[in-house]
Amino acid sequence: MVLRVRELTIEEGQKLQRILRHGQNAIEFKRAQIVLASAQGFSPPKISLIALMSEDYIREVILAFNEHGMAMLQPKWGPGRPPKFTEEQRKALVDLALSRPKDLGLPYAQWSLSRLREQAVARGLVESISEEWLRVILHEDEVSHQSIRTWKTSPDPLFEEKKRRIDRLTRARHNPPVVLSSDEIGPIQLIPHGGQGWFPEKVPGRIPAEYHKEFGTVYYFLTLNVFHQRLLGRVYRTKHSVNWLDHLKETRSEYPSDQWVHLIQDGASTHWTAEVRQWAKANKVRLYPTPTHASHLNPVECHAGDVQKLALPGQTFTTPEEVGAALDAAVRYRNEERKVRGKQFRDTVRRDHRRRAKTPIWLRPR
Repeated sequence: MVLRVRELTIEEGQKLQRILRHGQNAIEFKRAQIVLASAQGFSPPKISLIALMSEDYIREVILAFNEHGMAMLQPKWGPGRPPKFTEEQRKALVDLALSRPKDLGLPYAQWSLSRLREQAVARGLVESISEEWLRVILHEDEVSHQSIRTWKTSPDPLFEEKKRRIDRLTRARHNPPVVLSSDEIGPIQLIPHGGQGWFPEKVPGRIPAEYHKEFGTVYYFLTLNVFHQRLLGRVYRTKHSVNWLDHLKETRSEYPSDQWVHLIQDGASTHWTAEVRQWAKANKVRLYPTPTHASHLNPVECHAGDVQKLALPGQTFTTPEEVGAALDAAVRYRNEERKVRGKQFRDTVRRDHRRRAKTPIWLRPR
């Protein structure tokens, strides 16, 4: 039986997608990539080609997610000194932070750390506490200061049916069909992009400041061959339906004209125009939409953020051709890397047969 993550909720899928698109923590990014790829039907050996990690590590991440959920995405570092406050005091501080100041008869509507500290001492929860310790306690209980958001779930009445269609395509084991997954990356601004790198001490790399954004934005249309894990992309000025159809024609030309091609894409209106549907019907292309508000089910989402992280940091772009060349080079690099290293990921596993720690880092006591 193939090891896979449990069924994802809409909220979990959307959070994983945000991490892969905009996440900054490398460990969180890799774990999210593994979890989302497993949810899309890929086995650990296939995920090792996507995430470039060993199969043992991938199985550990999947098992940890099934047991602990989204909490295991965050790395947990070594413990510090013994706790200063009791569990009862910590719980009282967290409950105070989660309450509404107005319900307590206070004249303000939102908490700040200084107000929380003042009220915690005034109500006798603790004798004294610094704002930083209060921040640490809240963080350890997974409470953070956030903007209030609206709540959204998939209103698609055909959610389960669309999901089953995608699962049948991506989880086929024998004689798999040609399954493609397409989406846009962007908008990508034609400005200097920040990043990280190795530089002499106290002499970081520099990029020019850009305030006017006079060169506009572009989009990068990316397609993934699901079973061979090969990428194909092209840059466009806009995500107009004409450009989308042009990208689909270019992608379709990579396969024999008498062979059926199955294409997974989200429900954007530019993807489902009459021209796109007519072309697909005439060229043996079957279109499969992801459910509304569930574009995380699209397999190409595992690769979009990775391609951007390879191509954009530390670069300055003024024309679409420059962005396209950088992203094309990143796509070629990933394709070649997966082709060359695909059967060598055992190199990431210890060869000296030393006993490995049985308890993953995220399960060790703080």
